[in-house]
Amino acid sequence: MNQIETAQRYKSQSIHYLENVYSSLDAGDAEKAGEFLWGSMAEALKAVAASEGRELKAHWEIGDYARELAKKREDKSIWYAYTDASYFHHGFYEAGLTIDDVRLRLDGVRETIRKLLEPVLE
Repeated sequence: MNQIETAQRYKSQSIHYLENVYSSLDAGDAEKAGEFLWGSMAEALKAVAASEGRELKAHWEIGDYARELAKKREDKSIWYAYTDASYFHHGFYEAGLTIDDVRLRLDGVRETIRKLLEPVLE
């Protein structure tokens, strides 16, 4: 698979996960909604990286790339959205997330995902 196909696959998966956030919220499953939000953010970052010919595999690589991209684009919202999404990833295993926890962070993370994905292979 070439870098364009890889970036498009990550972009599609990010959108799919983001759609699942809303289904999970409607079902009252905060942990699953949070994990899908994390997945959407991670896949969006992987899509951007793939469009640059880079591959991110480990969790720490995704975090390092989010920090690097925030600096490169001079857009702190990338880092803030990443840390919010990462909170949900950890919260999934701890259980105890509430629907309000997800809803409070959803708009900011969703908007950042949109910004990340918009230029990827339009």
